[in-house]
Amino acid sequence: MKIIVTGGAGFIGSHLVESLLSDGHELLIFDNFLTGKKENLSFDGNFKLVEDNFGSKNSLALLKNFDPEVCFHLAAQSSVVVSVQDPGLDFEHNILQPVKLLDALINSNCKKFVFTSSGGTIFGEPENIPTKESDYSNEPASPYGVAKKKLNEIIKMMTSNTTLSYSILNLSNVYGPRQDPHGEAGVVSIFSNKYLNGERPVIYGNGEQTRDYIFVKDVVSALIKSSKIDDDLFLNIGTGIETSVNQLAESLKTQFSSNLNPIYQDAREGELQRSVLDNTKARKLLNWEPQYDLNAGMIEVRNWIKP
Repeated sequence: MKIIVTGGAGFIGSHLVESLLSDGHELLIFDNFLTGKKENLSFDGNFKLVEDNFGSKNSLALLKNFDPEVCFHLAAQSSVVVSVQDPGLDFEHNILQPVKLLDALINSNCKKFVFTSSGGTIFGEPENIPTKESDYSNEPASPYGVAKKKLNEIIKMMTSNTTLSYSILNLSNVYGPRQDPHGEAGVVSIFSNKYLNGERPVIYGNGEQTRDYIFVKDVVSALIKSSKIDDDLFLNIGTGIETSVNQLAESLKTQFSSNLNPIYQDAREGELQRSVLDNTKARKLLNWEPQYDLNAGMIEVRNWIKP
């Protein structure tokens, strides 16, 4: 099968690419390498890598010639902090370029568009915990969340009455190997790297804010399963388990046999207090469930980070 992956050299994207290549698919991968890394694609397989924005004129021409059957759209400006500081940049990468991509796909023979939305931001400060797909009335707390939510609606609108169906997967907080331990996103990798190097991790706020941490391989499994279903899908992909940042830090502290306590700083603008997703629909419609609990996933991260 001919498949496009945008953001294929990124954290989640590279794991998806690896799985798709192992199944023998032909891939066209786009990545501008603002956050992606070429070393993330250091495996064999039938793929072409394009170092460019996926919405550029050159990329869209290559897409047309490739004529994919499926498109996985993972490329994004993924920082909540950056979106607050520069919302124009966020909207360019998270709305304007995806609209160009969608338009090109609708005018091709592509049958399925799979989009990684953000379960941690599109629901705003949720009224219900765990949060269901139908809990969609609150406004997001950051430009990043606004863009993701708006693109969800644009996808539904643009694909209506076309032969292109969609799978919008609202991901909770994804973690695992290849996640940048030096960035501002990916708290499991960041904390692990700090403890490994004998440094104190920084917690913004009081540490009682909660998240739903899901391992990257479980996300890839959901992405691939959703690509094989013809119907339009709007699904939460998470564990349904709520973990505070303090609990996470304490667990990682034990993993790395550290006696260092976190440093607490002021909370960051645009971040939620609680976030955990109800994955009941995904379990039923995809015949999917997470295979990694947080402890098993943290061991995988530790083994990857350790030299």
